Amino acid sequence: VKYEGDTTPKGASMLYLSPDSNWAFSSTGNFMDDNINDDNYIASDTSKLTMPNSKLYAKARLSPLSLTYYGLCMHNGSYTVKLHFAEIIFTNDRTYRSLGKRKFNVFIQGRMVLEDFDIEQSAGGAGKLVIKTFTAYVTNHTLKIQFYWAGRGTTGIPYRGFYGPLISAISVTPNFQIPLAVEPPQTGSSTKISRTSKALLIGGPIIAIFTALVVGIWIKRRQKNLVNQGAINIFESTFFYLYTQ
Repeated sequence: VKYEGDTTPKGASMLYLSPDSNWAFSSTGNFMDDNINDDNYIASDTSKLTMPNSKLYAKARLSPLSLTYYGLCMHNGSYTVKLHFAEIIFTNDRTYRSLGKRKFNVFIQGRMVLEDFDIEQSAGGAGKLVIKTFTAYVTNHTLKIQFYWAGRGTTGIPYRGFYGPLISAISVTPNFQIPLAVEPPQTGSSTKISRTSKALLIGGPIIAIFTALVVGIWIKRRQKNLVNQGAINIFESTFFYLYTQ
C-alpha cells in the first residue's frame, strides 16, 4: 500500500487540500500551553520503534480539539477504513513520560465508532501499533473521519500541549470493483446522459430533416392532386393536423 505523506505543519482552524489526491483535512483549536506560536501539530517518536512498517508510526498528527479528514469525489458504496495508531509521546518506563493518558473519540460518517479511545491501553503499551478496522458507507461521494477530544485524559504530560487526538495513518479500500471509466457525478437538477440519450440527441436532427423531406414531398404530391380536384380547403386542414401532431 502506498501512503501519501501528511507532514504539512498546519495549525488551528486550518483547512488543507492535498494537491496530489482527493484528500483534505481540517484542524481546530489551540493547545493549552504558554505560547500559541510554539504549538506543535506533528508529533515525533521519542524512542526506537520496532513494529512492522515503523515509518508509518514515526510521526503522527495531533490536534487540541478536533481533527477531520475528508475523502472527496469518491464512488458511492461500501469501504473498509483502517485507522493506524501508536502512542509515540508517552513511554513504557518509570519516568514522568509514562504517566500520560490520552483519550479521544472517533467518528466515521458522523457515527461514533470509538469512545474514550486510549491508544496505549488498546495496543498494550506505548510505542506499539494498533489498527482499528471499520466499514463505512459513502452515499454523497464524501467520506468524513473525525477525531475529537472531549476533555478527558492528561493535558500536561510530558509537557503542556501534547494531549488530544493522535493518528498515524489512514487507509481506505473500496469493497467493490471500481469501473475503469465512469462519468463524473452530476449535481443539482442536472441528470446524467446515457449512451442511448446521446445517440438520440445526435441522430435527432438527421431524423427530423429526413422526415421533413418525406413529408414535404408527400405534401407537394397531395397538394397537386387536391388542386386538380379543386379542394384546397381540405388540404389546408390536413396540413394543420400533421403539423400539430
